[in-house]
Amino acid sequence: MYSIGIDIGTTNCKLCVFELPSLLLVDSYSFVTPKITSEYGYDFDVIDLYNQLEHGIIKTITSLAEPQKVKNIVIASVGESGVLIDEKGNTVGPAITWYDTRTKITLNEINKKFTDEELYSITGIPIHSNYSLTKILWIRDNCHIELQKVKWLCLAEYIAYKLTNKSKAELSLASRTLALDLKNNCWSKAIKSTFALSHLFANFVESGKNFEKIKPYLAEKLNIMDPIYVSIGGHDHMCGSIAAELQEGEILNSTGTTEGLLLLQKKANFSKVFLENNLSNGRYVIDDLYTIYASLPSAGYCIEWFKNKFSVNDENFNLLIESLIPKLTNIDYIKNNLNVFIPHLRGSGPPKRNIVAKGLWYGFGENSSLQDILLSIFQGLCFELKNTLETIEKLTLTHHSIIKVIGAAAKNPLWLQLKADILGRKILSCNIQEAVCKGAVVLAGYKNNYLDKSADCLTDMQIATYIPNQKLTKYYDEIFKQYYKPFFDLKTNLEFNNKKDK
Repeated sequence: MYSIGIDIGTTNCKLCVFELPSLLLVDSYSFVTPKITSEYGYDFDVIDLYNQLEHGIIKTITSLAEPQKVKNIVIASVGESGVLIDEKGNTVGPAITWYDTRTKITLNEINKKFTDEELYSITGIPIHSNYSLTKILWIRDNCHIELQKVKWLCLAEYIAYKLTNKSKAELSLASRTLALDLKNNCWSKAIKSTFALSHLFANFVESGKNFEKIKPYLAEKLNIMDPIYVSIGGHDHMCGSIAAELQEGEILNSTGTTEGLLLLQKKANFSKVFLENNLSNGRYVIDDLYTIYASLPSAGYCIEWFKNKFSVNDENFNLLIESLIPKLTNIDYIKNNLNVFIPHLRGSGPPKRNIVAKGLWYGFGENSSLQDILLSIFQGLCFELKNTLETIEKLTLTHHSIIKVIGAAAKNPLWLQLKADILGRKILSCNIQEAVCKGAVVLAGYKNNYLDKSADCLTDMQIATYIPNQKLTKYYDEIFKQYYKPFFDLKTNLEFNNKKDK
């Protein structure tokens, strides 16, 4: 049998067909995530996105030798972003990208009704303009929408709706809306009542559990008699962690356009100190677990920024990576080319989260080469990750000697070795082909009895181990304390003071 995983990402959308129970990747289809640039900012073009996705579904399924063996389609997506639909299923207003800053104007309205502490005690996440509630209120005000007549669906939920004509919600995505009562796993009555959202949110379905067949129109296009079911896998980083076989007590570094640290917990942490350090709680997609999740918004984006600003194509970028790898053990080169780069190109993540934070670069000069600049970008990303990792470990009273890595970084030996050296931890690179799609398929396989959870079905995961160079780790620790932290603190204080002045 076959199962199809869909990953709606910030940069790309992917559709992968896996054979079950072997989890062999049989076919795939991808396209650049379509966006619209308006006078206000950046939106996902969800109509074009779905049309391309539907084309991909039809193309891949009809190309299979035995298309009737496709059992289900499971969808994962970025969090925070979504769309309002009316009673006929038409989109209403824009599908604002998760990183768009226009919605910060709604934060004052939210804080007039709830303090940061009150919101955190309900939702488990610190107030921020990325979250869905701010987008909903912005669309209401600027597109003159009556919220009593529409439904909000996060991106994966919207795609599931388009495939089935059934609107459903999923908990890991709801965790990123700023409207979920995390203690009771339901939409918050207080938040719904305060902002007149009583009819806005859909009923929940279990993550990965099939809830409806594909709509007759699509079934007819596929010309398949056997039903194909649809499920919502949930938040992309959470689904990716399934493919990496993340367990309690382990920590996952999921990399892509953003970079996240994910830790599984038996219960959520609502204490003030977690709020002050901007750590986000959420629901996991399996085993009734909760998550601590810290997202750094400019990881993979910094690399794309470098390529675009310096006109570096993929071939030359790979050559730069190859030329830098032998230099990673040359401490004289590292010392002589010290740069400190704080990668806040799209704001900052925990522990000092700030939507208007800017990047900072110290150390480049007239003789700095592209090689030097690229190395400093990767070093800066690792220092930023170290700052967040130390915060998480301090508050959760844990220490992780091993860090699992999935996503873009798992294919980049330069980045991986720098992670090992700067973090001073053993790095396990889980090079999983299409980790999010695969994790979503595995999740759905468990939930719908296509796969035996006790069986070892993920044996094809390629793991490479990167060991820290103790001499370099000691040096990087000094740089972190003497340069990175002082610059970080200075920049943060300037930005927050400037924010207060406004």
